[in-house]
Amino acid sequence: MRQALVAALVALPLCLTSAARAEPAVQLNYGFDDRHHVKKAEVAMLWDSGWAWGNPQGWQVDLQWEVNVARWFSDSDNNPNDLWEFGAAPVVRVAWWRHSWVPFLELSVGARLLTGTRTSDDHVISTAFQFSEYAGIGVTFGKDRRLTVGYRYQHLSNAGIKEPNPGTTFNVFYLRYRF
Repeated sequence: MRQALVAALVALPLCLTSAARAEPAVQLNYGFDDRHHVKKAEVAMLWDSGWAWGNPQGWQVDLQWEVNVARWFSDSDNNPNDLWEFGAAPVVRVAWWRHSWVPFLELSVGARLLTGTRTSDDHVISTAFQFSEYAGIGVTFGKDRRLTVGYRYQHLSNAGIKEPNPGTTFNVFYLRYRF
């Protein structure tokens, strides 16, 4: 656990350093986990790291930094509890820059900190520190390719640091605007 916390603390300054030299984007997310009766509303800021590999008029892999804040809402019938989520993560994106609209796939693994350890008496997480991993798909379009819509399949868990570790899996839909 100590190594994971150190890694998260090292990643945050890297995210903020990249922010000073790259175009930021703001992202609004809505996610739900029907299995555990949790929904979340999220705001994220993303920055291009400046690293890219491939053809700028074809396939390209790039790295972005993401920092997020989310509010979890429990609609459980068994003593519901709402939480806050704070996170930071690198995002690897593979995109096809051939048209005015740009389809892409994205992958990420990062750290999250929750303000509590349960969303209801049926969903006890056991640690406030969580890992987040997701795979997503989306499309960038519009004037100067500033708008993006996408979907992510996101899983949060403590990676077995402590039991119980039921995890939480969100289906997340988002809208992003790049400045």
